[in-house]
Amino acid sequence: MGPGEHRPHDEEYWQRPWARALFAGDLFEAIPFGDQPTVVYTAEHDDTQGKHFLGEVAFGYGLLVTPTCDMAEQHGTSLAAHPYRVLVPVLPLDLVVEQTAAIEKSLSLLRSRDAITPYMYLPPLAGVFESEQVACLFRPTLVSDELLRDPPRRVAQLRPPARRQLKVKLAAYWGRAAVSPNDLPLHERDEGKLAADTWPPSVYDSQSATAGDG
Repeated sequence: MGPGEHRPHDEEYWQRPWARALFAGDLFEAIPFGDQPTVVYTAEHDDTQGKHFLGEVAFGYGLLVTPTCDMAEQHGTSLAAHPYRVLVPVLPLDLVVEQTAAIEKSLSLLRSRDAITPYMYLPPLAGVFESEQVACLFRPTLVSDELLRDPPRRVAQLRPPARRQLKVKLAAYWGRAAVSPNDLPLHERDEGKLAADTWPPSVYDSQSATAGDG
């Protein structure tokens, strides 16, 4: 069993930015992760490799994991949203495998079923990264909404099936809850009303953004 049965097909992950608002699963570039601790265990304490990537990440791609409904202010409602966003680093799968022996032993599960709880599998994205990636769900960082807008940093958005997969993965990691994708709605409430009719779609997107479908 492979993609489409246990996770979305590769072509159901990425699309060019299209929304005036932010959605959980939006991909941003040049996100600072450098304030995170990078050494938890050393060889003096433990000479085995676990499944959590502990290497340094200064700046890199980040996947937005703040729930879409928790960013209500941008939807033009009277609700007040807080001005902070939570993102997790997106790293090349090969880099993670180099350090984490447990992931190397479970590559087939990661690729076919996205079954490694601390990570979310992400296929290549044309024009951005040409290799397989993983979002490290266990290493969140908090940034201001302003940082995502100035300069504009959004480079792609997840398609609805992959956004739903992100919710499944977050429930599994943070809540230790097994959630079936079929139990979750495919689209966000009023999602269609947030489609932009101009380019760039929003203040989060630059004129030069080139991430295409794929």
